[in-house]
Amino acid sequence: MKEIQNKIQELLTISKEETKGWEILKSKMNRQDDLMDELKALAKANKTLLGRIIKFPHADSYAVYVITKVNKKTVRLDWVDYCDGWQDDRCGIAASLDIRYATQKIQGEDRLEEMFTYKKE
Repeated sequence: MKEIQNKIQELLTISKEETKGWEILKSKMNRQDDLMDELKALAKANKTLLGRIIKFPHADSYAVYVITKVNKKTVRLDWVDYCDGWQDDRCGIAASLDIRYATQKIQGEDRLEEMFTYKKE
């Protein structure tokens, strides 16, 4: 779990970086993508919601959040300044979310990924 927490902190630190210009933004997004992929793999391996990413549709993109704490009934979401930097109106920069909703959303995304991922045999 310590590795997940370190990766979350790294993702949130990158999110705070100022970006001026397309090349800098592109570099920031690539580092965030890599970290979000690592977090997903670590969270799946540890069978936890901690470190998983939740996206809420917003305009032509998404508001991106990372699960930073898991309680018995809720999870804490922290905003990730990704791409356009959209924030969900309900969540702002941080929010608590019902754990059942978070679990359902993550499981739905995992199932979609499984359905649309080509597997070589």
